[in-house]
Amino acid sequence: MSDNPQLKILTLNKASQLSQKLRKQGKNIVLCHGVFDLLHPGHIKHFQSAKSFGDILIVTITADKYVNKGPGRPVFNEKLRSEVLSAISAIDYVAIVESSNAIYAISKIKPHVYVKGPDYKNRKPNPNIPRKLGEEEAAVKALGGILKFTDDIIFSSSHLINEHLDVYSPITKKYLNEFKQNHEADAVIETLTTLRSKKILVIGDSIIDEYDYCETMGKSSKEPIVVHRYISKEQFAGGTLATANHLASLSSQVTLISLLGKKRSFRGFIDRRLKPEISAKFFLQPGESTIVKRRFVDMATRQKLFQISFIKDKALDQKIETQVVKFLKKELGNFDIVIVNDFGHGFLTEKIVRLLSHRAKFLALNVQANSANYGFNVITKYPRADYICIDEHELRLATHDKYGNLDSLIKKIARKMKCRLLLVTRGSNGSISYSSNNSFISTPTFTDHVVDRVGAGDAFFAITAPCVYAGMDEHEVGFVGNVAGALKVQTVGNKFPLEFKDMTKFITRLLK
Repeated sequence: MSDNPQLKILTLNKASQLSQKLRKQGKNIVLCHGVFDLLHPGHIKHFQSAKSFGDILIVTITADKYVNKGPGRPVFNEKLRSEVLSAISAIDYVAIVESSNAIYAISKIKPHVYVKGPDYKNRKPNPNIPRKLGEEEAAVKALGGILKFTDDIIFSSSHLINEHLDVYSPITKKYLNEFKQNHEADAVIETLTTLRSKKILVIGDSIIDEYDYCETMGKSSKEPIVVHRYISKEQFAGGTLATANHLASLSSQVTLISLLGKKRSFRGFIDRRLKPEISAKFFLQPGESTIVKRRFVDMATRQKLFQISFIKDKALDQKIETQVVKFLKKELGNFDIVIVNDFGHGFLTEKIVRLLSHRAKFLALNVQANSANYGFNVITKYPRADYICIDEHELRLATHDKYGNLDSLIKKIARKMKCRLLLVTRGSNGSISYSSNNSFISTPTFTDHVVDRVGAGDAFFAITAPCVYAGMDEHEVGFVGNVAGALKVQTVGNKFPLEFKDMTKFITRLLK
């Protein structure tokens, strides 16, 4: 062990080799693992107690890109975190782990003792919520080691960060402090776990989102245009495909009904991108391609430059409509929740809309306005809904009122549609909901760092619809929806669907 803090920082491979060497010398190796984003007295006590369990204390930390505690975390990057830890006398060595959990570190270090803090020892067990501690303990025992807990004063890094660092705006901080007075993280998460067995049907258009990355070369010498050099491309499962993937984080019984083009279906690509919990029923439109939205994106700034849509502009084939109606008449009664993602590209015809509205046990609607349907696709084409989620612009289109009072317009549509809850997303202004008990609830955003807004509204809708069904109050629905939205805008397009573990970690962090 070196007295120079900088020399205490090792790669994981070097730490593994050193651990093996020290074991041969008869030394007992102790391992602690975590993010350790903001060190506090509880951490110091924890490391001192951990060191007493053996001879050499190695601390591994989660690399920045694997920290999934929500937007804005880690506050301090992995280099700073490792340097601060190396300055603590009780710690002998520090290593950064390229993994979201400690199991890889355990397999490399092979500690005699793996140590966790008292908050893990006292944590309430919940069989519905995945816990990594059991897997970590099994990994340690498989290598001949044991799991121990320290018994010192408990502090929370997340609580300290939330309270004393400017992670959130004053409005958001005030909202969270008020929300915490009547809502606990465990209770919110517990309600989400009850949705695992619910049968959910999601119906709407399948969209292939393509991002073509370019770099600017300069103005053309002969034309008044800017020329870009092609670099690479990515393709994502968008539209209702993305909605189904988000829903699969809550329910293990998701059925997807959608339309693909028979000419170019992308079926293999779609099958590889859908989560295994999803049962898909696709109808094929003759002579058409599955919808592709190709966005040209500046590689350096991630700014979208131009979009081309490969999309049909005609009514759904009547034979396909008949097949869809027949399927729905037979199956609709089997689902607890019906979620409609209406992008207005022709799949959801008047006959299908009428059937969904009359026969769904619980109907959740998201009806979108875009360049292909501007002014034609509004929420009021449906006669009723239990839950509606649209953005402010779509609400104003439905009411034909560009400047009117938003609360009045929300109330007008909610009463017309006889819905239990109507929620309007407002981008950086958060969201506002109106419930059947005549109450308006505003929820601020939980991040101001946005990588890409594409798909954020779909994620918000996908996660909140089952929450309304489960009986969450409007405060909780807005909270969970903005959790989903904040997580979603951290990724490019629909590259990654929402995951239950990421939502629960972010919920826990926000409410500490």
